[in-house]
Amino acid sequence: MQQQITESLGQINDNIQIVQTTLDETRAQAAEQRDKESHRNNIIIYSVPESDEARAENRNKEDVDFCMLLFNNVLNTGMVEDDIINVFRLGKRNSDTRRPLMVQLASYTFKNLIMENLYRLKHAEEKFKRVVIAHDMTKMERTECKRLVEEAKSLASEDRSGEYLYRVRGPPGDMRVLKIRRRY
Repeated sequence: MQQQITESLGQINDNIQIVQTTLDETRAQAAEQRDKESHRNNIIIYSVPESDEARAENRNKEDVDFCMLLFNNVLNTGMVEDDIINVFRLGKRNSDTRRPLMVQLASYTFKNLIMENLYRLKHAEEKFKRVVIAHDMTKMERTECKRLVEEAKSLASEDRSGEYLYRVRGPPGDMRVLKIRRRY
């Protein structure tokens, strides 16, 4: 009788452990989903010149003005300032490097419009040519992207013909390595 009780308690303990790990995994997935949703309407703009203004609000105003010029004059999106919720620099202020600019947009439609018109940056005036616009990704998405970039690099180094390029493409969360025929 004592042995049966001990075995039953052992099985119950194992079941509790399984339920606990399942619950932890579900919580992690829910947190990742919330994080994805909060990043959904955001873009990050790299290589934007930083203002020398002393006051933070004046620097921020210049960043918003730069974004409006970029979005309307270069990318032809037809946005107004109300379509931008927030614009701020990422990282600590340093005179040596240009900090990335986080832009939170009012809707996913504006983000799509911007991302669809990125090809126009090629023919933009000089101050916009070096600008790079990217999706705002979660930590898991960034990790996955880095892994895929490494995979693409290793595929490129293994390809002896030199006929193909290997690139990571797709929206965050659905990125993959593509094999593209090189144009000569």
